[in-house]
Amino acid sequence: MPSVTLGKKRPPESIIDGGPKPKKIKFTDDGKAVSVDAPEPTTPLVSSRVKPDYKGVLKKKQKEGYDGKGKDRATDSSNPARASLLLQEDIDFPRGGGTSLTPLEYKETRAEGIHEAESQLFKETSLSPRKLLRNERQKNRPASDSRQSLSSRIEYLSYMKMSPGMRVIAQIAAIGPFSIVLSLPHKLFGYVPIDKISNHISNLLKESNDHGNSSLDEDDTSERDDLSSTHESPPELEEIFSVGQYVRAIVSAIHPQGTIQPSDSAIPLGRPKSEVEKESRRVELSLLPHEVNAGISVKDLAKGMVLPAYVSSVEDHGYTIDFGISGVTGFLAFKDAENVQHQQESPSRRKIGSVINVRVKKMEDTGRLCTVSMDIKVVTTELAHLTSTSAVHPGTLVKVLVTGSSSAGVNVQILGAFEGTIHPLHLSRDAMMAKPGDKIRARIIWEVPGSDPKRFALSTLPHILNLQPRRLVTSNIQDDDSDAGLEERSIENAYPISTFLDNVKVMSVDSDRGLYVGVADGLLGSVHISDVSDEHVPSLSASSGPYKSGTVHRARVIGFYPFDGVLKCSMKESILQQKWLRVEEVQVGETVKGTINSLTDRGLFVSISGSVHAVIWPNHYADIHLKHPERKFKIGNSIKCRVLVVEPAKNRICLTAKRTLLESTLPIISSVDNVQRGMITHAVIFKISERILTVEFYNNVKGIIPLKEATETFTQTLDQQFHVGQAVKVQIIDIKSETSLPVASILKATRSEEVQLGADMSNIDPSQPVCGIVHDIHQDNVVLKLTPTNVTALLSIRSLARSRQITVEQLRITLDVGDKIDNLTVAVKNEEKGIVIVNIKSKSNKERDKKGIKGLDKTAKGPENEEQKSQRRQPGSFEDLKIGQILWGTVSKHTSRGAIVKMPTRLFAKLHMTEISDDYSSVILPPIGDSVKVAIIAIDTANKSIQVSTRASQLYSQSEGQTSAPDPRISDAETLKIGQSVRGFVTNVAEQDLFIALSPTLDARVQRRELFDEYVKDWRSRFSVNQLVQGRILSVDRDKGQVEVTLRSRDAQRILESKKLSDYTVGQRVDGVIKRIEEYGAFIQIKDTRITSLCHKSELTDDANAAPDEVLASLQVGDFVRALIVSIDQENGRISLSLKPSHFFQDDLMEEEEDRMVVDHNVESSATDDDVDSENEDIVLDGISETENGEQVDTASKPSGSVPTLVVPTPLRWDAGQDDNADSVEGMSSDEEEFPKKKKRKHMIQQDLTVDLHTRTPQSTNDFERLLLSSPNSSYLWLQFMAFQLQLSEIEKAREIGRRALRAVNFREEQERLNVWIGLLNLEVTYGTDTTLDAVFKDAARANDSKTIHWRLAVMLDDSQRHERAEEQFKKTCKKFGTSSKVWTLFAEHYFKRSMPDEARQLLQRSLLSLEKRKHLKTISKFAQSEYRMGEPERGRTIFEGIIDTHPKRLDLWNIYIDMEAGQNDIQRIRNICDRALGMKLSKKKAKFFFKKWLELEKKLGDATSADKVIKRAIEWTQNSGSSAT
Repeated sequence: MPSVTLGKKRPPESIIDGGPKPKKIKFTDDGKAVSVDAPEPTTPLVSSRVKPDYKGVLKKKQKEGYDGKGKDRATDSSNPARASLLLQEDIDFPRGGGTSLTPLEYKETRAEGIHEAESQLFKETSLSPRKLLRNERQKNRPASDSRQSLSSRIEYLSYMKMSPGMRVIAQIAAIGPFSIVLSLPHKLFGYVPIDKISNHISNLLKESNDHGNSSLDEDDTSERDDLSSTHESPPELEEIFSVGQYVRAIVSAIHPQGTIQPSDSAIPLGRPKSEVEKESRRVELSLLPHEVNAGISVKDLAKGMVLPAYVSSVEDHGYTIDFGISGVTGFLAFKDAENVQHQQESPSRRKIGSVINVRVKKMEDTGRLCTVSMDIKVVTTELAHLTSTSAVHPGTLVKVLVTGSSSAGVNVQILGAFEGTIHPLHLSRDAMMAKPGDKIRARIIWEVPGSDPKRFALSTLPHILNLQPRRLVTSNIQDDDSDAGLEERSIENAYPISTFLDNVKVMSVDSDRGLYVGVADGLLGSVHISDVSDEHVPSLSASSGPYKSGTVHRARVIGFYPFDGVLKCSMKESILQQKWLRVEEVQVGETVKGTINSLTDRGLFVSISGSVHAVIWPNHYADIHLKHPERKFKIGNSIKCRVLVVEPAKNRICLTAKRTLLESTLPIISSVDNVQRGMITHAVIFKISERILTVEFYNNVKGIIPLKEATETFTQTLDQQFHVGQAVKVQIIDIKSETSLPVASILKATRSEEVQLGADMSNIDPSQPVCGIVHDIHQDNVVLKLTPTNVTALLSIRSLARSRQITVEQLRITLDVGDKIDNLTVAVKNEEKGIVIVNIKSKSNKERDKKGIKGLDKTAKGPENEEQKSQRRQPGSFEDLKIGQILWGTVSKHTSRGAIVKMPTRLFAKLHMTEISDDYSSVILPPIGDSVKVAIIAIDTANKSIQVSTRASQLYSQSEGQTSAPDPRISDAETLKIGQSVRGFVTNVAEQDLFIALSPTLDARVQRRELFDEYVKDWRSRFSVNQLVQGRILSVDRDKGQVEVTLRSRDAQRILESKKLSDYTVGQRVDGVIKRIEEYGAFIQIKDTRITSLCHKSELTDDANAAPDEVLASLQVGDFVRALIVSIDQENGRISLSLKPSHFFQDDLMEEEEDRMVVDHNVESSATDDDVDSENEDIVLDGISETENGEQVDTASKPSGSVPTLVVPTPLRWDAGQDDNADSVEGMSSDEEEFPKKKKRKHMIQQDLTVDLHTRTPQSTNDFERLLLSSPNSSYLWLQFMAFQLQLSEIEKAREIGRRALRAVNFREEQERLNVWIGLLNLEVTYGTDTTLDAVFKDAARANDSKTIHWRLAVMLDDSQRHERAEEQFKKTCKKFGTSSKVWTLFAEHYFKRSMPDEARQLLQRSLLSLEKRKHLKTISKFAQSEYRMGEPERGRTIFEGIIDTHPKRLDLWNIYIDMEAGQNDIQRIRNICDRALGMKLSKKKAKFFFKKWLELEKKLGDATSADKVIKRAIEWTQNSGSSAT
């Protein structure tokens, strides 16, 4: 058929008038076509051309094999021939004008008739259809009134106007498993089922049904993957479509409103998951190309034409395309498919069955192959000329001529052949300004159904012209200081559902449909007439009433119309007051109140907010199982619940009504991301297996509880103690890395509240360095609270005393609750009891390591012998190793008996627990990854294994000043002796025995009867692997290498030599320990005996004025003392002792100490717990020595620890009062005065010359250097050293000392390092410049907590009177750490100090915008206290009144309020506040607190009368509370 060319002559009138005239067809309500007599047209239009015989054409085509859908049955093998709806007995002109054709068949038949008529017409005439139409209009112009009225009407699409066969362009709004939801013009929605997309997908579905795989469930879309492996599965719709993509569709069916599942649909659509999806079920559309392209023939496929098609196959170089047009196939090359510039199109590698829009590039001469592309011209190509009247479809981009314009819309003419209208909703700004005669670009969006000739509705909106989703350009302002930027966002992101629109202006009014309001520049919102008000509104008026044009209202976004680019809004008051509009807005764990809608066997259905509904499953009705839930839950009653699960994909919310979960204040687990070890929370038992409980947290997060963590009671099955639906408190103990499955424990969660809240031991590992605060002091241990975990820890009081080189009694006096103890390491962690055992970190190895390095350096200066060279040479292989060789290695793994050390040459060695240190009390496994210095002690050539040691005795020789080891190495059983005291580590806790390791190659057995002095039933719980124990050798089998050890104390006493009273004499000095204290004296057990003697209180001190009871009170059980025997009663078996200092003389003590004292003050004592003599000798080291002139001076010095201690004189310290009691010194006997001078001289030479360094202030740099050698981690000494240099005006040296301190202080000493940084900042603030200050500040912020450094610098600047710089620093701190309450309150204090109260008060409002809600009350209280102290007390009083009014139960705030008023000395206000506080309902404890505080303030600020009134008031309150309780 030749193309229709505009401008040709009109055919003769005879041809037009002589053509056959068809019957007039109209459609009934049920969709059937009915033939009626067609009246003569008043205006000759396109329909006045030659009228084809439709039925004759159809019958002729049926004989030739036409299938009624534009395809030839003889050539189309892809689709099986279907039976025609035309019956053989149908007559040409049935009575009454009826027909058996369906609307679609009639439309196709009519198209074929027009096609044939045009062919015959244009063969006989050269006039174009356009000129024929124009001539006919001119000929019959007087009779065109009805036509003009038709063309002036602006078309508006509605569900009532839509009919099957109508074509439309739509935008994909949502993609489901079996359908896609389309957004249609004029705020309508429709859907396309999966079998209406392409023939390929339809055939796959049919094959799936034939193989019995058609049972697709709406909630399980993955069942399509279970199809037989021999058949191809239909593709996922998300793979071939994308949200926002534009498609061309045809209406296939119209369903009644409220339809969920069309009765004639073979695809199970399922329940709608949203209101949009529910509304879309009303219109069913099809994307099948042979239906959408019906009426287009091969001759219409001209170059540049755009039409839909689908991929029928994938070839080597491209895709085969099916247009649905008989006799032609398309080809799309890969390069043309990948050059897609339109983001809504399908991906580059398209699946078979994908529907795409293509542009014709070339039509082959044979007419059977058409080459197409998918470039940007698909969107921008305009239809320039007509090939036929059926080639114009919705989706076509055209240039139209404006014929008329009004407020109702614009009338246009399309290519001079068709009429069209543009609704104001689809007018762009340029199109609104167009005048009649102007040409504008527009895209056809739908065809007017039933129009003859065709009429179309068009759109000039930019996003439709470009086939892009509607996007908004909004400003993006990050903060006040940054410039505003522009950001392009979709409507959904710019205005999400539930957004409140405070001021929207009515732009236009549609009296029957609703309002259009202005939301933003270029963005409209549509308010349906039913959403204008909660009351019924019959109609709207643009000129009057509350909703007339120009009025401003408040609205809320409730949806979107993607195709039109318009927001769906509501102005109903009920919608504005709703908390939620969608399921996605509800937060998991939130407490909600709802109304019961219905109760079924499946669950309880509750409405929580308008259209948002939820369900409560039966196992969540209550903490117990309800047999009759209908008695508790009545329809219409309100119910309080907690959100358990939110599932937006299923549009479902699950609630729980369990009281345990409702009242729980524990953190919730709503995803695997917020699961943390040690977290305590509530869970619900979901499933009970034989040995595992499966529990469910919030939002379907599952966890497991093993049997051993569920119950301590022996049980065969867990269902005997637990039931499904039971709420339990659990603690997370592990998280499986593979599945992220939490492992929980019920037993650990049922500890006491103190252990639960304070003992988070998940982050504590053995050998970890920690620090703690003294919480309590017991007889043998110090109770600590570790920071910051608040874990309870125990530290041996003897170990602490030994580390400070003082006695236990001295430590008890100097140690106070609240003191901080550093340099601790975790030895044992007991999670069952929630405590850890800590030790003092030993410094001996470190110091010895330094000495060893110095020794090696000294050796390196001289010539090396072969042995030294071999020591330094790294081994190249296993054969190069030698016993005694010293190497460096890296700890790679921890084992049950020690660690594995990786050597430099890829050799691995074993480090046994007994080879870590010479003192087992300080044994700590080196952390993995640390470098350690080791000595090879054993080599097993057969097994190629190496044993190494880190003992100082193995690394360094005895000549380097090393003392004997407290726990010497035990090479074999030959070296052991019966009765020898040994220590070892537990290796195994067997059924009847305990095994301990004495060395890497020797284990000892402890039988059950040798463990305790008394019978202990559950003895296994007393021991754990690697626990340190002490015992004595019972027997040794040297042949078999077997050793028996006892831990019983009676056996140890039996082994020792038994001593009797006859072995002691009067005047003999003995050592002992205080076992019991009575009113009349202290009982002392003599060392290594069972003899207990009495020291009467009169024998405690020489001071006659001292009260004996006070002296006795200073003693404590467990103190080690040295006493003098004053009498022995052989008959009664009694010994009387004396502790008077006059019985002991320094020269006697010198004899005992002479062999132990050395010049080197830094060598530490290696006394163990059993070496009582050494501990007591430490007490008497401080004595009186003589100078060269013979004068006696006190040489007592404080311990050499890093922290100086205060020595308080007690009866046990007989050397403390010698300066005051000169008589006792002068009264010494001549024998004592004539002590050998040689011995005295030797003692004087060995006396440490720096012993008084800790008793006086350092006077020189050398003094500071000596102190820092012993305490390199003491920030106090470093800061004193810096201050000393500043006194000498040596600023640069002070800076250098600060830098030295940062290098010297251990990185684990965070507080000490922070102190040094603060000192450097202070130095720069006082003496430095802004440049040096900024440099130090940046370094400090990187090395420490940034917030702390920021606010500390601001405070320093404020204190140094640099207010402007301080204010600037405070502003930066608040901007960077706006979530910290401390920085805001400090900033406010800065303003108050500078007498700028207005600026300080403005900070309160700013801080509340940045802080979390939980910090608001604390911040407000701090600001109020600042008002009291530095501002206006009346303002502070007003703030406190508001606080206690809203939080009357916060007694701490009442207490602060009273303290602030006490600072104002206003007793009357205090009385009023106390009266109000006591007027509340208080417990006796809280009331007692208020009465006590009130009484103290009355005594301080009031008088005796008012104090008596308070007492009387307290008595009355107590009586009243007691009577009310009874």
